Amino acid sequence: MKYMGGKYFLAKDISRVIKESVSDKKITEYLEPFCGALSVLTHMNEDYNCVASDYHPDLIQLWKEVQDGTFQMPKFMNEQEYLRIKELESPSALKAFAGFGLSFGGKFFSGYANKYKNDKKEDFLQEAINSLTRKHSKIQKVEFICKEYDKWNPVNKIIYCDPPYQITKNPIKYRIDTKHYDEFDNTHFWEVMRKWSNKNYVFISETHAPEDFVPIWHKESYRSASQSKKTRFKNESENFTVEKLFVHKDSISRLNLKK
Repeated sequence: MKYMGGKYFLAKDISRVIKESVSDKKITEYLEPFCGALSVLTHMNEDYNCVASDYHPDLIQLWKEVQDGTFQMPKFMNEQEYLRIKELESPSALKAFAGFGLSFGGKFFSGYANKYKNDKKEDFLQEAINSLTRKHSKIQKVEFICKEYDKWNPVNKIIYCDPPYQITKNPIKYRIDTKHYDEFDNTHFWEVMRKWSNKNYVFISETHAPEDFVPIWHKESYRSASQSKKTRFKNESENFTVEKLFVHKDSISRLNLKK
């Protein structure tokens, strides 16, 4: 399922680095407090007991229904139906399905994706259905919880965080409802990461981080759809960014890092 900021093309690399870095066999619990499209988690639950958490009520409801097989995949979608679903009361699995899977760039209700595909022969509805169908068998043992990330008090866990990325011009805003945006407090986020790093193995996806966080892995990645020259949003700058995986500097000694 399309999801803005999702790590589909990086998930194997990120999960591999995390697994190789944690040699402590006593650690059996894995937490994702920004679970999103579950790209990394579906590689981690082969080896750990996984908890997937997110602040978005519709998204968590969707994963719960995909997990237990009760979600009814829509057989038809047009812009009128897309807009009707947008007004459904939350939490709604169908709302998450349309809001992410059928929206431009995978951003929650950012516009009906079919309007912007031009000459492409993409079938966004079928792609979303296929994605959820594949994930059904991979998430059977996952616990799903709708919760703000900073309400967790984890101990002895592997934690992977993929938060809204830092920007410099404006506050980071993310949508948890069709008419409601919350601002993401980046300073507070890093304070929480420092606290968690004392009693857990914490890995954070970002492109930049405070000086006391160290990158242990990086990879050049194609930027989001909004940066692609193939879309309505054209940008003359480079279309690639360097994705990094950060840990707190005090965690380095506990990790099994390759030289």
